[in-house]
Amino acid sequence: MAVTTVLGGVAALLVAVAAALVYRDAARVGVDLGSPALWAALVVVTSGAALITFLLVPDAPLPGVLVLVALGPLLYLLERDDSMHGDDPADPTRLPSESERVDDSEE
Repeated sequence: MAVTTVLGGVAALLVAVAAALVYRDAARVGVDLGSPALWAALVVVTSGAALITFLLVPDAPLPGVLVLVALGPLLYLLERDDSMHGDDPADPTRLPSESERVDDSEE
C-alpha cells in the first residue's frame, strides 16, 4: 500500500470525525445561520479541497493547505460564538469575561 493511500485514508477519517463533531455541536447549540448539516458539509468541503490540493499539487505551499483545512471549522466556531452570545450591544465599559454581579468594592 502506498504512503499517500494510507495518509489519504487517515485524513478522510479525521475529516469525517470533525464533520460529525461539528454536526453534533451545531444541533446542540442551535446555530442561527444555516443548519447543522450545512456546517458539517462546509468542514468536509474545505478539508477535502485541502486534501485534494495536497495530493494533486506537489508544489502547493503547506501554509496554504493548512489554511484551507482550518477554514471550515474556524467559520463554524465564529458563527457558534455569535449564536451563543446573541445580538446584545457591546458595553465599552466592561470586559466580556467579567461577571454580571457587582463587586463589593464598587459599591
